[in-house]
Amino acid sequence: MPDDDRWGLRRAESRRFPSPAALAADTGHAARLSVYLTDLLSPHDLTLTPGALDPVRGQSYGEMAAELLPSSPIDLLVLAYDVPDISPGRAVSTYLTHICPGQPMSFAVSDQGRAAAFTALSLIRTYAATHPRALLIAVEQADLPYDPGVPVTLPAAHAAIALHLDAAAAAALSSVTVLPDTSPSLDVLSGLEGLDATTVILGGGLAGYAEDVKADRVVLADPAQPMTGVWESLAGLDLAASGRVAVADYDPGLRYLCVAAFG
Repeated sequence: MPDDDRWGLRRAESRRFPSPAALAADTGHAARLSVYLTDLLSPHDLTLTPGALDPVRGQSYGEMAAELLPSSPIDLLVLAYDVPDISPGRAVSTYLTHICPGQPMSFAVSDQGRAAAFTALSLIRTYAATHPRALLIAVEQADLPYDPGVPVTLPAAHAAIALHLDAAAAAALSSVTVLPDTSPSLDVLSGLEGLDATTVILGGGLAGYAEDVKADRVVLADPAQPMTGVWESLAGLDLAASGRVAVADYDPGLRYLCVAAFG
């Protein structure tokens, strides 16, 4: 962490994308994507859903994230996602480095379910002393052209959020916790109580605990957006008027309990 205790969240923004990616109109890409996914799925006895790529309905994380890049230079960019991209041949974080002011160091966090953005935020915090101007972009697209063979919760909409972090923060980032192998009924209330938050944002995995949370204000995130919902709610707050803010969610499949505290 930097010596300046003001480092944290300067602003948050969110955006939804009502249409498929521009890349979806490329019939050549659809044909290549069909071959690629078929080859990946066949060893697992899985197949593409008939007609799922005619046309392609998903979003490109490169296209989505590019809409949220800052106009001034940054030092670090971290992309967080869960649902696979419809453009698997692109190294998205490398592409974003190329087009982002400052050509920041970048990497991606995936395979963490709803915890992906929390894990990314924790990693950004560890880099803050040397890379203080940071950007977290979390993205989720709503189309999966095959049955993965295991229960999954797809988002209802293509959505992206951006957290801009630096030493001129509106709300200092005081802690980020990702706890594995947890039960919300045993762990979430005690964890939130210890933060003494004024405003608590609960993701869909914790909506049932809203009446038990001790805070001046409890905000329920959109449960139809498994990963970006809590951060969309954060982007909708007036940080200066919200006091200490805790953002919390639970991934029931992976049993991760996630809490981030600001202010």
